[in-house]
Amino acid sequence: MFKMIMLVKKKKGLSREAFLRHWQAHSASVMAYREVLRIRRYTKTLPVAAPQEHASGLAIQRTPSSFDWDAMGEIWYDSQADFLQVRATQAARQALARLHADERTFVDMEASVLWFGEETAVIWHESDCPR
Repeated sequence: MFKMIMLVKKKKGLSREAFLRHWQAHSASVMAYREVLRIRRYTKTLPVAAPQEHASGLAIQRTPSSFDWDAMGEIWYDSQADFLQVRATQAARQALARLHADERTFVDMEASVLWFGEETAVIWHESDCPR
């Protein structure tokens, strides 16, 4: 599946709690446009501290790097062609303009990173597959 990955930096001066409230409301807007934008899956990931070694001595295997963003979001599409085709529609352009305007209220767009990828599932459970 084709996906868009966003490494998100919150706007300076915005608390983590305010950022998370904005992002939650924004996610509801994204889901309201799910059909118009042909979104197959949408996930959000917040960084957490690396787990500590257990008493059993089990190690993580490698040292985690610091994550210099406040969050990560991923949006999946059936294909890159589908992603591009939907953006040619008036309804999608209007939805994207609204979403982008909202993002600018809580996201530092210049410090955030957007990139695209083609995902290949290696291990998955049937319940993980979007329907």
